[in-house]
Amino acid sequence: MTTLPTMMATTAASIFATTAVANQTADFNNDGNIDAMDLITLTSALNLACDNSCPTDINQDGVTDTMDLNLLMGLWGPVPGWVPSEETTSDTPETEGTPFQRDPNRDMSWQNEAPVLLDAIYFDQYTELFHHGGYDRWHNAQAFNQGEHTMSWLSSNNVAMQPMVYGGVDWNHDNFLTADDKESFKVWLDATIPADYDGPLCLDLEGQWWSMLDTQSQTVMDIAINFYLENIEYAKELRPNAKIGFWGFPKKTHSNPDINTASVQRLLNACTAIFPDVYENNPNGNDAARLQLHLERCIEMVNGEIPVYAQVSPRYKKDSSGYRYFHTQEEFLRDQVEPSLAASWTDANGQVHRVSSVSFWEAYVYISMYTDNWSEMSMSERKAAWDELDYAHIDYLKDMKAAVAVAAAQFVPPAPITEDVQVATLEPASVQDAAPLLGIVEKIVETVPLITPEPSFVDSKTAYRSAQKSWKAAKRTFAKAKRKNKRGTEGYKAALATYKHAKANFKSASKLYQSSKKSTKSARAKMNKAKTKFKSKKKSKRKSKSKKKSKSKSKKKKGSRRR
Repeated sequence: MTTLPTMMATTAASIFATTAVANQTADFNNDGNIDAMDLITLTSALNLACDNSCPTDINQDGVTDTMDLNLLMGLWGPVPGWVPSEETTSDTPETEGTPFQRDPNRDMSWQNEAPVLLDAIYFDQYTELFHHGGYDRWHNAQAFNQGEHTMSWLSSNNVAMQPMVYGGVDWNHDNFLTADDKESFKVWLDATIPADYDGPLCLDLEGQWWSMLDTQSQTVMDIAINFYLENIEYAKELRPNAKIGFWGFPKKTHSNPDINTASVQRLLNACTAIFPDVYENNPNGNDAARLQLHLERCIEMVNGEIPVYAQVSPRYKKDSSGYRYFHTQEEFLRDQVEPSLAASWTDANGQVHRVSSVSFWEAYVYISMYTDNWSEMSMSERKAAWDELDYAHIDYLKDMKAAVAVAAAQFVPPAPITEDVQVATLEPASVQDAAPLLGIVEKIVETVPLITPEPSFVDSKTAYRSAQKSWKAAKRTFAKAKRKNKRGTEGYKAALATYKHAKANFKSASKLYQSSKKSTKSARAKMNKAKTKFKSKKKSKRKSKSKKKSKSKSKKKKGSRRR
């Protein structure tokens, strides 16, 4: 079955000539050309019945359908004999060359916050509201407490959830947005996310629209972008404070200057957050530099104006076999987590921009998909498989938490933009006259330093050991590369860059570990000193009490003798 996005990509590239209707019938915006804007107008009304006459119902059969679309494509181009009228308007979509101004009153407090670890794991319990997979999927997950160990770890380590909406507003995943889709989305939103929520909200809208975002045709790209815009604008309307964007967007094809995709700027302008992924399917290969560059270009694409939530995942696939394999913890950290935290872009004002989080994505549904004889297994056997995955998740998350703690300790918030005060033009008569002015200037430029918490001793120790392992692995890889590649070759350079990065990270982790170790020892010494002091005071109190008791007893004895 041919779906709408595939059909549109085909019809946008093919012309079906016809003389059944007049050219001007399909020139909906009356600009003298039957082009992308008219195509967008028609596709927005596809499969809608017309009670009366509809401009997009070109063949006047009572419905805007593929027949009308084919007629429009056959008339593509300038309208012969067109005469402009006073009412002519232009609905040309905003393109890359058009300057875009974001809301100056938007929340920018996220720029002062150090990077955090977020949970984007898709537990089967979540499918109850999504209706993906049916009753058995979510009910069994609830009944047998799927992911209990992972959930417990996330809760005890204060790792917040990154809400993910699979299919975006298109609830039934049929590539159309209907009133029913929007109502179902609203029900999920009201049950899941508070009205004043200001955190990340990730719309995972893939399917065949997703592949259209790789096109080199701006016409096809604009069609796809319009569908994405309809999704995000509705979500923004319902949760105006949330940081909303699409999973995996911008794509790696968009950040690669060697791939000539059409402009996606119009969609970037609508996002209030972006969620680029750094997944990689190259086990035993080194992708750290490539993925870090992808994130840095993504930050640049939005001018550092909106938060960037890097999406990482421990799984990879081979060919078409699916995401059934796991990267080693060392490779996962080296290729995805550490590059995400190291990624930075400096704007024209010298302000450095980094990612706001690394979000750990995983899905328990893969166990049922890739475990042999899953349907024949008992629920206790399935529970054992879930628990096994739980312990693996916790191992990955522990390493991530330690790496994020190191990055948070090194985070420097951007300097505030101060008002331009022309002090030099004011010439007070005396120092006393200048004092009030200086006070005003001091208030304007005064900044409160952000205190970032130092990682705990346990976290810094874990980060130190992880960095040490990565450095040793990079050292071995570099030694092999030196033997196989000549100095100056790409293989040699890549191995050297990785080695230097791992070495620098190891030094940084070592420094923080030693500092944390020293602080822990100092705190322990203080605590022991306080304990000793407390015990000494307690002992002296006991002695004084016993002395008082002995004195009172001797007094009583003396009194009884006198009697």
